[in-house]
Amino acid sequence: MSPKDKVYNFISEQLTRGNLKRSDHITEQFLSDNLGMSRTPIREALLQLSSEDILQRVPRKGFVLRSYTRKDVEELYSLIGLLDGKVAELTCDELTSEDYAVMKFLVDSMYSAIDNKLYIKYNELQEKFHNVYMQKCQNNLLRTELQNRKKIFIGKSYIRLDPSSIQSVLKITNNEHQKIIDLFKSHSKEELRQFLENVHWNSQNAQYDIW
Repeated sequence: MSPKDKVYNFISEQLTRGNLKRSDHITEQFLSDNLGMSRTPIREALLQLSSEDILQRVPRKGFVLRSYTRKDVEELYSLIGLLDGKVAELTCDELTSEDYAVMKFLVDSMYSAIDNKLYIKYNELQEKFHNVYMQKCQNNLLRTELQNRKKIFIGKSYIRLDPSSIQSVLKITNNEHQKIIDLFKSHSKEELRQFLENVHWNSQNAQYDIW
């Protein structure tokens, strides 16, 4: 794993756990102490994340999460839906029975993570789920653009929700993952594309992301 990915994953996890607030300053020293890495690769990683519109540099204070308006987020969700839908459409005929089995295993694992309130694990599993078909995409530019846009939403803000409603919200989302598998298996390309665009990436779901 690259230094940038290590830094990104650590910040994402701390935000989701509520140990970091989006207004907190993120410094090289803080990351070095927690990740056991020297400051040089951390500095380079922070600058890379800044260039990708995930972080914003604050002179003499470190970095903070880049701020987005509600309108920005809705537009990003629409764009991600278009990109993800197109990737799925292009890869619909490329998935194998082994891919379907992996995706089904991940869906079942996500249900288990939800039941056990392992929300960080759930996030990891859903990323792996989407990567099953994303990695099959031969359009490198499209795939990279989708990956970069999704990374802007660096953590999940489950702490905004009533604890009793988190599980029901995530189960609805995971039901959508099962629907995605069904559409892949039936080779319903147009319906699959529209489902990802209009349902799975509906802008209302942005309330659960940190932005």
